[in-house]
Amino acid sequence: MRVTSEIVTACVNEKYPASVVQKATKKYFTTLKRRSRLQTNNKLPDARKKQRRLQRKHHKLQNRKVALSGSTTLTQEQKEKFSSILRIEYMSSEESAEESGEDEHMGERLKVLLIHTLPWRNPSVNEMFQSLDRKSARKRTSRAAEMCRASATEPSSPSGFTAKPPPSCPAWAKVSDC
Repeated sequence: MRVTSEIVTACVNEKYPASVVQKATKKYFTTLKRRSRLQTNNKLPDARKKQRRLQRKHHKLQNRKVALSGSTTLTQEQKEKFSSILRIEYMSSEESAEESGEDEHMGERLKVLLIHTLPWRNPSVNEMFQSLDRKSARKRTSRAAEMCRASATEPSSPSGFTAKPPPSCPAWAKVSDC
């Protein structure tokens, strides 16, 4: 009830417009209903895993966009060309996995991100994305770099995953046999 009284107080004091409070409240209860439904169907762990994967893709996309806009080695024409494919459909999938080694500090198994490259993506696009990832990594603070998980690239896709290029994919961004 504390949250409700804070919302009402903020709304009364006109800190937030009533429409914003109404949307936030609706989203809150929709989320509660969804979480409850997932728990009763025992699908909450799978939904969280899927959401984490999607969130990693969005985070990677944002980092690449920032790196591209701040790049000084690319011409404006190249930036426009690559910005046309900086969309979520072009991001590789990542999934958590445990490595065989152990963390020196905690004595736990190391967790890494397996990056499943998209088989239809042109190698030049892969190279550009790797370059943007390196530029993004250089700009991280020491704390952010410390928190990043190690990653390992796997050329194959996850089992049961058939990747096809998006319908709007330009010809230069995909392998010729797609």
